[in-house]
Amino acid sequence: MFVLLCAVGQATWAQDAELTPDGDWMGRLADDVLVARVSIPGAHDSATGCGWGEGAEETGNSYARTQDLNIAQQWHIGVRAFDLRPCLYDGYMNLNHGIVPTSMHFEEALELLRDSLAAHPTEFVVIHLLHETDGDQVDDDYGTRLKALLNRDDLKPLFVKFKTGLTVGDMRGKILLLSRDNYATTITTGGVFKNWTGEANWDKQTQGRIMGPGGTSGTCYMQDYSDTHNTGGLDIKVNAIKRLLDFSTTHTTTNLTSIRWIFNFASAYSKVLSIFGYEISTSEGYRDNAAHTHAAILDYLDTHEAGPMGVVIMDYVGVDQSEGYNVKGAQLVKAIIDNNFKYLNDITKIRSVKAKSTDVHAFNLNGIPTTKTSRGLRIIDHKKINQY
Repeated sequence: MFVLLCAVGQATWAQDAELTPDGDWMGRLADDVLVARVSIPGAHDSATGCGWGEGAEETGNSYARTQDLNIAQQWHIGVRAFDLRPCLYDGYMNLNHGIVPTSMHFEEALELLRDSLAAHPTEFVVIHLLHETDGDQVDDDYGTRLKALLNRDDLKPLFVKFKTGLTVGDMRGKILLLSRDNYATTITTGGVFKNWTGEANWDKQTQGRIMGPGGTSGTCYMQDYSDTHNTGGLDIKVNAIKRLLDFSTTHTTTNLTSIRWIFNFASAYSKVLSIFGYEISTSEGYRDNAAHTHAAILDYLDTHEAGPMGVVIMDYVGVDQSEGYNVKGAQLVKAIIDNNFKYLNDITKIRSVKAKSTDVHAFNLNGIPTTKTSRGLRIIDHKKINQY
């Protein structure tokens, strides 16, 4: 996406009464649930709700805003996946949308998430990381800067190493950082996406991989079609979202090699402004797209059997109205969270089930431990699960 150019939009912020006062919901998930089978609401260009760098207010509000809530507010309403796009400034990394600077430094965002997780250790965070090269202000090595920050004494313990069989228990109080850029020869933090595509092409969307430290890897399916302003573009986007939902909500995870990590982007821009021959995305376009894609996902959840959605990245999370557009961002965050407990057991409502052995547990196909032996159960060796 090309962005040439984050005034606070008129927004209605709806707090979900079914969450705890601080937005916690992951405590209701069993420790042994596979992270790849959790439905996680996420915010696209999360920092655009945090305000704008000096002199960028008008440009940001017109062309680059994708959120009305800041990152702290996003956390508070249950968002647990954050799209962060750092670029190089003199002495720090800033979070930008294209060349437009937000008022949030990358370091500050990580510190905010660090403190939120410390206060709410049942929760965990997934970060989709992308170097915003259009916004770089200095000539420096991004990988060197990033590695230094991720290895800072107060931050390093937060980051888990990717493996395809990560469980909720592995992740509590932690961050899984997944980068679109291969910023180091040897990856020691999180993981790196491979074969990412923004095309609405199923064959390409299903070729993704996530590579972790020590040669670990997992299969990743993604949908990130972002330009919906051309004739038929919104239909293409909605159909691509639904196709990935058709897969993710019905896919049966029978063993570790059948795990599929899912990233389904609802975000895109359906309106542009032509400037000097360039078609520039607009904040209004992100709102208009959200009004279409969010309604389509909500309808899908109402008319289909519940199942895993993976990480769903969206614009205008936590608000139902933004500058006259019915974006339904509060409804959708709530629906994604609630969806989990239609196909996963809610451990606040059932007794914990203890296995007879410390090494081998019986699981149902939703990843919930059970002592029952019936058709459809599988046995996973906990010694082996840590190898993936």
